[in-house]
Amino acid sequence: MIDLMRELGIDSSLEWNTPQMAFFSEGALYPFTTPLDLLRFKPLPFRSRIQMGLATMRLRRIQDYRHLEDVPAGEYLPPMVGREAFETLWKPLLMAKFGDSWPDISMAWFWGRVHVRFKSRTNTGLRELLGYVSGSFRTITRALESRAKELGVVFHLKTPVSSIDVENNRATGLTANGQKRSFDFVLATVGLPLLRRFLGDVSLSRDLGAVEYRGALVMLMRLRKRVSRFYWTNIGEEEIPFAGLIEHTNFIDPEVYGGAHLLYVSNYLRASGRLFNLSDSQLFDEYAPHIERVFPDFSRDLVEEFWVSKDPVAQPVIKTGYQRRIPEFRSPISGLYICNTSQIYPEDRGTNYNVRIARQAVEILCDEANGETR
Repeated sequence: MIDLMRELGIDSSLEWNTPQMAFFSEGALYPFTTPLDLLRFKPLPFRSRIQMGLATMRLRRIQDYRHLEDVPAGEYLPPMVGREAFETLWKPLLMAKFGDSWPDISMAWFWGRVHVRFKSRTNTGLRELLGYVSGSFRTITRALESRAKELGVVFHLKTPVSSIDVENNRATGLTANGQKRSFDFVLATVGLPLLRRFLGDVSLSRDLGAVEYRGALVMLMRLRKRVSRFYWTNIGEEEIPFAGLIEHTNFIDPEVYGGAHLLYVSNYLRASGRLFNLSDSQLFDEYAPHIERVFPDFSRDLVEEFWVSKDPVAQPVIKTGYQRRIPEFRSPISGLYICNTSQIYPEDRGTNYNVRIARQAVEILCDEANGETR
């Protein structure tokens, strides 16, 4: 992402900060920013805290994750970090991310999470150094749009695609707003369930249907005042119906948002689940008492406005053997290319890795385009 911003001439808009993190467990909120915070983490006996820290350092030293790909994290971690540490810390986080699929999650994915977190630490290794784009991702999308237009790209906004047109096993274009449009190649960046819908009766290889997804459910609240000192709070209790609380304005100054304080409620669920299908007001009523339990300074009266966004195809479920299910950039249909979060591996999905796979997919597409006689 930094390389892309540098290429677009907007890398000076990056801000760096070391926000505070927390973990909610056994009815209490614990700082979880530095290794010292782990040593002070009371839900675990002191011996378990030491074992947990040493195990994390061992994971950090593993450079080749391939021997972990077919091993469930739920089997690999308990002997390494200790049963108490696994049940208190890692199992709740696996469940929050993947629900009832947590026993099948690949240790390679967990390894990727640990390595990314260590890479983001300061030189002392004590705190995470996180980057934020001034003006948010709008800064990047506007710069991308401007540069793409200079290169001759034509954008068709508010033009929903209804199908990808295929003739003789070759993608010939798209149907959008009821109108067929011919193209030499099609690059699909949507999730695999949407891609299958766009292809209709055209059969895809069995592998393209083997990736399971979790939906993302996010509520953003505008508050009148701060309710905690932490930026990111992970939830370690199963009865709380969300995965994390992110008080964004403990990372970026509230003055950037006209003095408003912003709190995100993050969740990963099956799109068919009850919470995912509640109305916005029903979801707020469900969440509010649990937020107050985590942050006692929170109350419904502080909420000036809230918004809910849902993505039913958000988080691929990285089960053991996932490396054999990752779709190729070049699809089984000639002229159709795929580039989406199911191809990010072993790291967790994120914009940084979207940039990486986009470069890879376009390189393959351009190689084929240059080899075409037409």
